[in-house]
Amino acid sequence: MGIPRSLRAAALIAAAVLMGLLTVQGSYALWASNASATPGSVSSATFNVSLTGMPSGQVTNMTLADGQAASLALTTQSVALAALAPGAAVHSSVSARNNSDAGGQFSISVTAGAPAVSNVGGGSLAQYLTVSAKNVATAAECNTTTGYAQLTTAGLTTAAVPKAGTTVVCFEVKLSSTAPSTLKGQAVNISIPLTASQLCGVPSGCA
Repeated sequence: MGIPRSLRAAALIAAAVLMGLLTVQGSYALWASNASATPGSVSSATFNVSLTGMPSGQVTNMTLADGQAASLALTTQSVALAALAPGAAVHSSVSARNNSDAGGQFSISVTAGAPAVSNVGGGSLAQYLTVSAKNVATAAECNTTTGYAQLTTAGLTTAAVPKAGTTVVCFEVKLSSTAPSTLKGQAVNISIPLTASQLCGVPSGCA
């Protein structure tokens, strides 16, 4: 499932970057973290990860009420990033909060997968873009250019996030310094898959 968010080059190869996240939340052994002391009974629990995109400020749960994966716009037409010039980069972020009410530790990790960057209308802008990411504690750290690593098929996985804890994944989109002026007016679509996984939450240890 792609999330079309356009990045368009304009005069002087300036571009507005619009990014989206495709979120996928799998099945988790909540029962293992919340077994009742009474034999034969198991209490229910909620596995919930909430996301906030910046600079858009949009908020969503990873899984919607109908069980479908959510999509999150990090930027919009009205809340765009700064102009992107050759050799320069722009930044956005997503914060993920572990809202599980399951018993036990029930820590999670969040993984950002390889980005899908596709040209729109037969252009060639995509080959001049690099999408990188890093895991930090606050969104304010995203504008610090150190620590970014290019997103590949291996993805970027955060440190453990305990219940009621929050982690931030920063994204950097950089336009090559060799980008030609012929790119102006071209556009690409960018989407990034995001997944959350349960870590050690079983009282007796990792299952």
